[in-house]
Amino acid sequence: MRNPYQRKSNTSIANTIVPPKEQYIHFLETVIAQEKLYGLYHEGWALCATPSGQQTLAIWQNKNLAQLLIRDKWADYAIEEVSLIDFVEKVIPYIRQHQTHLSLNLMPEGQNVLVSGRQFLIDLKSYLYNLYLKEPARFNSGKLPLPRKIRLHDK
Repeated sequence: MRNPYQRKSNTSIANTIVPPKEQYIHFLETVIAQEKLYGLYHEGWALCATPSGQQTLAIWQNKNLAQLLIRDKWADYAIEEVSLIDFVEKVIPYIRQHQTHLSLNLMPEGQNVLVSGRQFLIDLKSYLYNLYLKEPARFNSGKLPLPRKIRLHDK
């Protein structure tokens, strides 16, 4: 007879770790599906840094993940919803100009996915282009940026 209280081995936990590339793709799919993302704001956006000192803007795909970071130095910050169009048209150009990276889904333990603003824009445009080919009606609401209007090159 098996002991019902016996712990399972940790091999099942190790198999559930999602590689960063898959996390990144899931992040893109989620923010496109909901047409928005989240950041922390208090007299400016919540910024953090990589171990090498590179400045990053922390963004999340849902409120619950962002809520986990409202403590310590970010205790006064509030969750701000940002439409995907505003993010592409206003935030991305700013972070590209200041050579800031994006920290996607930063966790209290420090896990996140780092990506440059340029690479994020390239991947977002590619994903939106493929979506536009399959489901052009999704863009009729005006809440998703049209891929042809996303500019990859600085003026």
